[in-house]
Amino acid sequence: MKKRIIALGMIMAMSFAVVACGSSDDTKVIESTDTSNASGESEAAGAGYVFNYDGMDIAVDSDVAPVIEKLGEPQEYFESPSCAAEGIGKLYTYSDFEIQTYPDGDVDRVLYVLFKTDNVATAEGIDLSSSREDIVEAYGQATEEGTSSMKYEKDGMTLVFLFDGESLISIEYDSSLN
Repeated sequence: MKKRIIALGMIMAMSFAVVACGSSDDTKVIESTDTSNASGESEAAGAGYVFNYDGMDIAVDSDVAPVIEKLGEPQEYFESPSCAAEGIGKLYTYSDFEIQTYPDGDVDRVLYVLFKTDNVATAEGIDLSSSREDIVEAYGQATEEGTSSMKYEKDGMTLVFLFDGESLISIEYDSSLN
């Protein structure tokens, strides 16, 4: 009887957590962290691998406002309350990629950039039509590798390549908070 009450309590607690925060595969929620130095600039911005689009660098953990201003109106926009931080997580979807943000005080920072098409490529020339061999040639041996992914870590961020069999299906620049 005691075990049933404990199990029921755990199920109710997990159900409450899902209902309270919402359930969406599109939004990744993280805790707010202060990545600012004394001058208020992000220390992590520009670190690691950086996605360049139309002459503009888009770095994880950087302020997304100037990026969104230059990119213009997204094709789709989604937001949801953050369970772990004060503020709203935002997802900006453009034709070839999407940008997910996280709140950091009054600033929205880039949590990740996800490639949607092979019309965009990493600075090293890797796009969704690339092979595992192309990736190894461009980046060397992965920091972590499995049958469905290759991960490269650099300066507190991760560059992730996801596969379905031998086909590269996703490239994602991730904050260390992700």
